[in-house]
Amino acid sequence: MKVATWQGGSRFSVDDVPEPVPGPGQVLVEVRTAGICGTDVHATQGLFPWRPPLVMGHEYTGTIVDVGPRVLKTLIGRSVACEPSWGCGDCPECREKRVSHCPQIHRAGGFSERVVLPTTAVHGLPEALDPVTAAMTEPASCCLASLETFRMPKDATILVLGGGIMGLLTMAIAKRRGAACAILSDPLAERRDVARRLGADHVIDPTQTIVRDRVLELTNGRGVDVSCEAVGKPSLVAETISMVKPKGIVLLVGVSPKGQPLPIDLYDFHYRELSMHCAYGRGTSFRRALALMPSLQADALITARFSLDKVEEAFAHAAAGHGVKTVLTPTMAAA
Repeated sequence: MKVATWQGGSRFSVDDVPEPVPGPGQVLVEVRTAGICGTDVHATQGLFPWRPPLVMGHEYTGTIVDVGPRVLKTLIGRSVACEPSWGCGDCPECREKRVSHCPQIHRAGGFSERVVLPTTAVHGLPEALDPVTAAMTEPASCCLASLETFRMPKDATILVLGGGIMGLLTMAIAKRRGAACAILSDPLAERRDVARRLGADHVIDPTQTIVRDRVLELTNGRGVDVSCEAVGKPSLVAETISMVKPKGIVLLVGVSPKGQPLPIDLYDFHYRELSMHCAYGRGTSFRRALALMPSLQADALITARFSLDKVEEAFAHAAAGHGVKTVLTPTMAAA
């Protein structure tokens, strides 16, 4: 079978490797759709601490085509959303459901025609959810995990800086968790249009409008209840903090490059009695996010598809900021 292997920088190879065989408690999944995440792109740019050679891809769905010993054969043929990593199950982090922090974490990269996963990492799709859109469950679960770190204030106004996949999903899920008003800022018209489709009450083009001035206008000069940075840029983190009201919440959704300091005025943060929240990875939110997916209109998020052998072209497209979500389709023709 074929896998796309990151070789460093923007270089990938498409390699033939032995067919994986599921062991006890495992299934073989033929990958249908695998999204290119912002962290994947950041890794190719030297901004995320991954080392090549590596088979990337942690947002994917597929079909179970074989099972190992002690697994029901009735699972064969089932369409599933996949959790791409799992812990040892024995360490304190695993016992406290913090799999992302397990020192012996296992991963299966989805930029591959087929992967082997434990049965605990595959989840049947809701009837109303198609396998392509379902590939967005993993980023949606990360957004949900972040939003579950605090209680949404009553009648909250939420601001999201960044209309990529994480910002759009954070905004959409926040509205379903009780946010009364959602404001989203992004320089790309296509992303602002998608934000409106997903329920944004106000969208801002930061190249034409001073975001802080518009946010203060919309909130009668007070600032928002929840302010989210969804790009992973320290300068935007500082801007995010500047627009939250006293006693408000700052939410870090985007992953900033390693080694960047937190750009805050400690006195101002203390004076306004702000709180800051974040979640690294999906935590225990995957199943809950999967149940939400049919209601999120997430099909609007997938704006480009590439076959596995076009992986370098796909990464160039994603890195250039075109559209919202670029995906690979390892075992189906790209649209």
